Amino acid sequence: MNESETVELIGGPFCHDKIDPGLIPTEDQVLTEHEREVLWQMFEEIGRCWENVFSPRRGVYDSSNLRSSWLEFIEAKTTHEPSYVAEYSNAVTAIEELVDLYGREDAHKRLFLENGIEMGPPLTRIAHAKRYVVDEFIRLQVVASGHKAFGGANYAGYIGGSRYTLSPRVRAYRPDKEQD
Repeated sequence: MNESETVELIGGPFCHDKIDPGLIPTEDQVLTEHEREVLWQMFEEIGRCWENVFSPRRGVYDSSNLRSSWLEFIEAKTTHEPSYVAEYSNAVTAIEELVDLYGREDAHKRLFLENGIEMGPPLTRIAHAKRYVVDEFIRLQVVASGHKAFGGANYAGYIGGSRYTLSPRVRAYRPDKEQD
């Protein structure tokens, strides 16, 4: 696609619904198991789309070894302020609309790569899903395991250190020395 070509905004009525750009307010809302599962499937599709987290045993790109870290991330984002529960629920509904319109694989590909969302503040439900959920999940994929997959020179295994910040989480790059 040329820079001059524009992609039409994906989705249907729900995705195109206009909303304020700030976080969607959460009022005593909890994430359901169904919503968690839809979000997990999207996280897995991110790994497949960018061919991250290859599983030699299974011969596929598989994020299953990241599930516990992902669940901790979701727990933190939904039980502490600011809560992302409403953003996650919004994203699930948007994804379900996309899947109904385009099928599962094409829906995710369009959401990740060819979504027609304009730069700037997220002013539609699909833009919220992309900005507050998809983009964060992409960052999580990279932080949790993508250093090696994306060519990071200081990658010598999964993130080191403790979640309690007792030791550094990422090693410094030392080109002339063997990594720890």
